[in-house]
Amino acid sequence: MAATPPAPPAHGGHNGSSPASPPTELFSEFFESWIAEQSRDLAELRAAAAADPATPEADLRCLVGRVLGHYEHYYRTKAAAAADDVIRMFSPSWTSTTENLYLWCGGWRPTAALHLLYSKSGMQLEHQLPNFLNGGSLKGDLGDLGADELQAADQLQRRTVNREREIEDAAASAQEALATAKMVELAGGGGMDAEAMEREMQANADGMKRVLEMADALRLETMRGVVALLRPAQAVHFLLAAAELHLAVHDFGRRKDGRAGAAAAPPPQQPSRRVAAGLAARLLTGRSSTAQAAARGCWFGQHELSSR
Repeated sequence: MAATPPAPPAHGGHNGSSPASPPTELFSEFFESWIAEQSRDLAELRAAAAADPATPEADLRCLVGRVLGHYEHYYRTKAAAAADDVIRMFSPSWTSTTENLYLWCGGWRPTAALHLLYSKSGMQLEHQLPNFLNGGSLKGDLGDLGADELQAADQLQRRTVNREREIEDAAASAQEALATAKMVELAGGGGMDAEAMEREMQANADGMKRVLEMADALRLETMRGVVALLRPAQAVHFLLAAAELHLAVHDFGRRKDGRAGAAAAPPPQQPSRRVAAGLAARLLTGRSSTAQAAARGCWFGQHELSSR
């Protein structure tokens, strides 16, 4: 039986209302809390997947619904932040340059969820195949997808591909609007009409905001669609694989950016001749003959180097 998840708990106010629109600078802080929350979900999913005896199906359903609820909360908060500044959603500072390389319309490509399902299913089936060929049974994870589940996944993938194309067409229209006759006219004047430029650029940004809304809706819809065609134990394994992949790529990208930043840091500055001479002069005013000798050595060494 498919793991149709229960309605996720509402986030935000006590009455279930959506949270107020957070500025994008606050969204970067929220993103860090979301990463921490996904790490906690990962630990719970791993425990449920490895439990022996198996976790009761009712508990698995609750876990799946809770994890999906966290995804929904993430996209609601993201939409609220995009209403404040959609531009930063397409060039986020809270993700690594590696993650940004693979962005599709402000996030992950929805069909990637289906590819993840197929990849994990094949890996788990291959792992169990020797035992299965010797008369054993499959474990009931993603390696045990039935014909009906595979057919449903194929249909979901076809629908998702079509929706992706629609979103890509909308993105192309929004991007091409940058070269309208009005924009060309404003550019010919050096863009000095600030108010007119602001109006046109805001209209273009509104088009991209709509693209982001459509893309995020499809991302969440696809995630829920995959979970809905799986049995509860299989849904746990799918969400586990999704969290592992996201967190692994995020951590890899952050480490890579950290190494690149360290390599690009300027070397420590050596004291200039003027600083060395000033230090020598200050030491020469001291009473210690040892200090005076050391200062003279410092000064003469600098003088000799400068004369070469």
